[in-house]
Amino acid sequence: MPEKESYKDVVNRQKKSITFYAILCVVFGGLIVAYSYFKWVDYSLYREAVAANEANVEILKSKKINESSNYQNQKVVFDELTDEIDSSLKEVFPAQNNYTELTRSFDQFENATDSKNSPFLISNIEYQDIQMTEDEAYKYLPLRMTISSSEENFTKFLQYIEKSGSLVDEVRLMDIESIHMSFSEDESTTSNTINFSVKINAYYQNI
Repeated sequence: MPEKESYKDVVNRQKKSITFYAILCVVFGGLIVAYSYFKWVDYSLYREAVAANEANVEILKSKKINESSNYQNQKVVFDELTDEIDSSLKEVFPAQNNYTELTRSFDQFENATDSKNSPFLISNIEYQDIQMTEDEAYKYLPLRMTISSSEENFTKFLQYIEKSGSLVDEVRLMDIESIHMSFSEDESTTSNTINFSVKINAYYQNI
């Protein structure tokens, strides 16, 4: 028959159980604290990341508004520039032969250049049949002019034709095919007068 446990043994065993449970509770509590701490750290990092993202979103919204405003401003400038280029292009490379406007431009050059001491007089303009390039990329209107000019104005006329096609000067695109010249001494001035006949091709679009 087994011996009965003494009171002292029962108490010691209970103390050991209590000690074991206490250690177990401390370990478990430590694990809970550690878990909670790491979760709090993660939460803090997430909260900071969310705050940073929200700040970035606000920055991006602000940039979007600024970029949209800049785009609209630049679009207005670009549209105005496009209109100016289109308008200039109609002058220098028109859709039609526009021989009337071409004649007017020669008259304007004559009026601006001709003077008593330095003449520039167009005595005749003869338009010829319209021609087309071999690749049919564009057409041109041949014309022949007879002009009496001083040497200075003769040079200005060549420069006028040379800068043709410029969108800045808005001079009809032209080139000189041939020039025939003769010189005569003008008794009323000290300069020579050049009488010349020039054949010019004035270009326009093939539409």
